[in-house]
Amino acid sequence: MSATSDHRSSGFVFNEMTGVRAAFRGRGISLAMKTFGIGFAARCGVDRIRTVHHPANTAAIEMNRRLGYVDAPEQDG
Repeated sequence: MSATSDHRSSGFVFNEMTGVRAAFRGRGISLAMKTFGIGFAARCGVDRIRTVHHPANTAAIEMNRRLGYVDAPEQDG
């Protein structure tokens, strides 16, 4: 399952979540879904995609880095 929301009015789309059942992990399914979301951003005419991940989910962090995601600068509250 994957969900991407449209925030074009703010100049980005947001990858809400990407998840694959445990029995099907390690087959590139997450990467395929995330790549599809990147294509969605292009069709929306934006060049910024945002996402979040649990800090302990090293597989998701590694995949996001391979796809070019970078950490946003910390903002003061």
